[in-house]
Amino acid sequence: MVSVAIVGVGQMGGAALRILLEELPDARFVAMDRAPEALARAEALDPRRVSGRVVDVSTEEVDLAGVDLVLNMSGPFFAGSGSLAQDALRSGTTYIDIGDDLEATDSILALDAAAKSAGVALITGAGWSPGVTNWCAARLLDEHPDADGVQVVWATHERNPGGLAPLRHMLHMAVSPCPVWSDGRWVESPGFVPATAAEFDFPEPLGRIEAYDTAHPEPRTLARTYPRLRNASCKGSLRPAWANAAFSTLGRIGFGYHDLAIDVAGHDVEPAEFLWKMMWARHSAGLRRDEGVALTALLVQVLGGSDAEVLGSLAVVDDAPMSRGTGLGAAVAAVAALREPPPAGAWGPEVLPWQFALGEYERIGLELGGFGPGIQSSIVSVPE
Repeated sequence: MVSVAIVGVGQMGGAALRILLEELPDARFVAMDRAPEALARAEALDPRRVSGRVVDVSTEEVDLAGVDLVLNMSGPFFAGSGSLAQDALRSGTTYIDIGDDLEATDSILALDAAAKSAGVALITGAGWSPGVTNWCAARLLDEHPDADGVQVVWATHERNPGGLAPLRHMLHMAVSPCPVWSDGRWVESPGFVPATAAEFDFPEPLGRIEAYDTAHPEPRTLARTYPRLRNASCKGSLRPAWANAAFSTLGRIGFGYHDLAIDVAGHDVEPAEFLWKMMWARHSAGLRRDEGVALTALLVQVLGGSDAEVLGSLAVVDDAPMSRGTGLGAAVAAVAALREPPPAGAWGPEVLPWQFALGEYERIGLELGGFGPGIQSSIVSVPE
């Protein structure tokens, strides 16, 4: 019987677990989290097949003996995801995470030689963005062999403040340099600033939006996997539009850093945690003025030629918070890795067959009642 461990069973980890319980009916699951209440929710999904274990991966080693695959959903990943990958190496366990910042990606890719020597596959960034975006890029690059550039764009609108880890990640992106693969070399671009803005046309109901360079790792792994690429970048946008300037400002005035705790009435408080608690307090009291509905969207374009013509494009829009699309991406990655074991080494999600991954993402997404008409290939736009 297959054994799968899911580390971090909050909103995204819980979403992945619910999907995997359906897709792997003969598997057993170990839910790991530092919060007992999160473990209780996970175990309640199927007490016969899900067992909980209190674990804090940021401070302790994790025993993965007997586990076939571990899915790391415990962000924020810039704060350290490499330790769990090391645990996976020691136990010979396939490792997958949803790491969405450069520090996490580089820490996993640095283990490539060790993973190959151990005969273990380590896959980083297998969620929504990165994750589904990488599979879309892989499909487009196969369909357009002349393409030498990739542009990834994501957008999200959350109806509530969400978890602390996603908030820390969003603020961190505002103060982290963005890796851009430009004309065959790495350059650093500032995150979420107007100077990097470009407009893109998404399917309805999103339409045309402005997006900004963002410190996501798609350029890093795609350029590594596809040597023919001369350009690769990622842009992002928060909805409503004013949130982009707000998060950029909040990050730069101090909430985007995690190197300093503030003494508040004798208690050390991380700036981002204070902001998170304040946002939830206002939301719970009904004081938060919301605009629009929850929405998650991605757009991937491949480009070619001297004028960077858009040769192909794929888009996905889901009328749900980011946790659903990310949880689904991670679940699909786990199923794909169990179905066809990936080669030993450290990889981005594009190492998994896009044909299976995108097919399953679309199938399950539609069964969940979202994702509109599925993966759309008719939207083509050129950055202005």
